Amino acid sequence: MAVAQKVASRPAVASRRGAVVVRASVETRRAVLGGLLASTVVALTSANKAQAAATPVDLFDDRKARNTGFDLIYEARDLDLPQSVRDGLTQARTSLDETIKRVKESETRIDADLEGFIKKNYWTEAREQLRRQVGTLRFDLNTLASSKAVKADKKKALELKKEFIQKVEDLDFALRAKDEPAALKKLEAAKSALDTVLASVL
Repeated sequence: MAVAQKVASRPAVASRRGAVVVRASVETRRAVLGGLLASTVVALTSANKAQAAATPVDLFDDRKARNTGFDLIYEARDLDLPQSVRDGLTQARTSLDETIKRVKESETRIDADLEGFIKKNYWTEAREQLRRQVGTLRFDLNTLASSKAVKADKKKALELKKEFIQKVEDLDFALRAKDEPAALKKLEAAKSALDTVLASVL
């Protein structure tokens, strides 16, 4: 009987001890988590104060940047706008000064680079440089020709531009054929045609 009572009383003692241990561990965990949370809040607050002191909020007037095409990417995604506006073609035509600057830059590169590439037989470089410049020149020469007030002057400028493009195509064929004498000859003809069309539109 006494043995049975001892056996029956042992689980009660064990459960009491287990409850005490669990209670102690929960209180310790709460204390640790509370301390960690408090230190994190203090650290974040001091970091935010330091960042706010180091980088104040500044306001900039970016209207000039927007006028020069800074946000064209948003216009390119706007399906309500005409395609020429989305591509930036309308904006590029608005400034004749910028158009003239691009034309002169293309003329300079054609005059300075192509002859050296041809004499060194750098056919790929010569072809790519020619096509890069003519790609811009087609558009810009049309813009400058359309700015002419007199219809006859506009028609003449477009005809000269067409002749220049034909000379460029002949030069491009000589470059693809890797014919140095023919390419140098066609280059001079293309330069002369470009000078003629520029004299009519500038």
